[in-house]
Amino acid sequence: MRPFYGLVLLLGGITASWLLIPRLVSREMLPFPTWSVPGADPPRDAADLPTVPDLPAAKAQSTFRICSWNVTPLTEEKLLKPGVAAAIAAVIRQFDVTVLQGVDLRDRGVIARLMDYVNRDRPVFSYATLPESLRVSTTRGIVFIFDLSAVEIDRRTVRVVDDPLKRLQFTPLTAAFRARGVPSDEAFTFTLIGVQADTLRAQEEADLLDDVYRAVRDDGRGEDDLILAGYFGDPTPLRQGLPGLADVTAVMVDIPTTVDGTGAVDGFFLDCRATTEYTGKHGVMDLVRQFNISAGQAAQVADHLPVWAEFRTREGIE
Repeated sequence: MRPFYGLVLLLGGITASWLLIPRLVSREMLPFPTWSVPGADPPRDAADLPTVPDLPAAKAQSTFRICSWNVTPLTEEKLLKPGVAAAIAAVIRQFDVTVLQGVDLRDRGVIARLMDYVNRDRPVFSYATLPESLRVSTTRGIVFIFDLSAVEIDRRTVRVVDDPLKRLQFTPLTAAFRARGVPSDEAFTFTLIGVQADTLRAQEEADLLDDVYRAVRDDGRGEDDLILAGYFGDPTPLRQGLPGLADVTAVMVDIPTTVDGTGAVDGFFLDCRATTEYTGKHGVMDLVRQFNISAGQAAQVADHLPVWAEFRTREGIE
């Protein structure tokens, strides 16, 4: 009888695995591999990943908005200043996806404190960022913060853009998303690329943006809807485009994106031929008007303003 009971236990274990694993995946509790990066190891357990109870009910919306915001430097000290964390969280909650730049990833408390504020009234936001082995030395990192009722992320695709020659001061981050609220086979899927230029090397790093774009485009997944978002350090790439990528254009050009109004250096690039889901709507959020504060107070939150672009939730709709 022992072989019989052994078979029953084996079948029971297999059945439990089939029931349990999908729930763990839906709760974002399983570690997924990242790109191979010199000196970077994949997460060893689920401790690196944010957890959410379950996917919330999907928003009923035909469009969604992606925000890019350079909040350099986002440190624990800055978040402890009166009103700063609340203001940043209030901005993030107004968008479905936010590409946050300039986050000090060495201290786990920075993201934890910020996400506490973001999820204070409506706990539906999650995040993705660099693997743990890279965070310990990253003072200016990129974090994707997203509303799980608006989009879902494929955590297997969260990775950094490999830069073996270390030509970029700050590591670009990329991940694949899918809009929610419409049937999954009709939903807009896209790959988001977050970048942050080194202000002192902006022109030099601008010449590398096309390499970053191509590296993600040619990763073998066949995704043609790529959205490159971030701080470019110089208006030249926004005005002239990316070398050798004629169809990849800037969403906004010569629109001031700093609190003092002197810089037009933040924005988005996308393939205008492929990404027809872009509605043509974009903008810059004026922190002074948004919170009824002075320019000096706004600068304490961030020197740069949040910029955004709008996309349709259905794939291929023009």
